[in-house]
Amino acid sequence: MMGRRIFLVGSGAVWLIVLAVIVITAVDRLSVPPWGNISGDDRSAEIAGSVEAGQQFTAPFPGLHRIEVILDPSSVQNAQPATFRLRDEPAGPNTLAFGEFRTGDIQEKVPYSLEFPPIRDSAGRTFFFSLESPQSSPGDAVTAHYNPDSFLEGANATLNGRAVSGNLKFRTFYSLRTRDKVDLLLVRMAAGRPYLLGTKGFYIGLAVAYVMVLGIFLWYVAQSILEDERA
Repeated sequence: MMGRRIFLVGSGAVWLIVLAVIVITAVDRLSVPPWGNISGDDRSAEIAGSVEAGQQFTAPFPGLHRIEVILDPSSVQNAQPATFRLRDEPAGPNTLAFGEFRTGDIQEKVPYSLEFPPIRDSAGRTFFFSLESPQSSPGDAVTAHYNPDSFLEGANATLNGRAVSGNLKFRTFYSLRTRDKVDLLLVRMAAGRPYLLGTKGFYIGLAVAYVMVLGIFLWYVAQSILEDERA
């Protein structure tokens, strides 16, 4: 009798574990596309001497870990060092990521990419990145492109520290943990729905209620089987 009870309880537990694995596997397949401005050939800024091209933006997701910027190699003859710096704000002293490259390494249609450890709390935070090459000369430097008509909420390009209309041609990439993906799934389920259906808490409660009802159902099934055996 005890062995049958253990079998029934174990079977229920295994079933719940399999269900959890299926859910986690489905959640892990969730991903977010790169975010940024993919158009930007209307205006250009040659990054030479005292010129600094920058971009301020608000990250839409957690786990910011890579930024790509499209640069035009132009007619680079004498390769000079250039820097990429990611900060909390334009004049902020806190450098979150730093990269250095030579202007001669930039290739046509190949973005400059800087990768760094994921910033887990990046969602909703404002960041600023800048590109400089003080040793480059005009006519012999890389060029950044921006579109003055591009609109990204909470974002704008800068030139020499001053905001300009539009955005640079850049993309940001995000690495989400399982908990981040679950939260993203809940947000997507609630998006655009009215009243209570538009809250994440509703779907969390629905999942908890489902597990509880399933557990009660399995318990009653087990009890019924045991009572039939006693009879």
